[in-house]
Amino acid sequence: MFTRIILFALIVGLIYLNYTTPQAEDHKAFLLAQLQQGYPISDEMQERIWRDIDYSNFMVCSFMKTREDSKMISSGYLKKVNLVNAKWIDETRAVLQNQAESYSSIR
Repeated sequence: MFTRIILFALIVGLIYLNYTTPQAEDHKAFLLAQLQQGYPISDEMQERIWRDIDYSNFMVCSFMKTREDSKMISSGYLKKVNLVNAKWIDETRAVLQNQAESYSSIR
């Protein structure tokens, strides 16, 4: 009887953790808010950013990482997304600024 209660509690706990795992949209919204602190980012630039990022869901937690070298960018647990790699934000923001400047100089 006691083992059934413990087993039931574990199953319910796993179901709850799976239900509260942040989805890819939650990670994207969080990272976009971090990137847009300096200036707004156009839809074209957002598409370029998301092409280089991969989403992983491990049932109780989720992660966003780069596709090339699999460096973790953000982690999610219990509907909360945390920034793991602040260096990625700085590098991406610098690349976007360079692209915006080169695009405006062409016009």
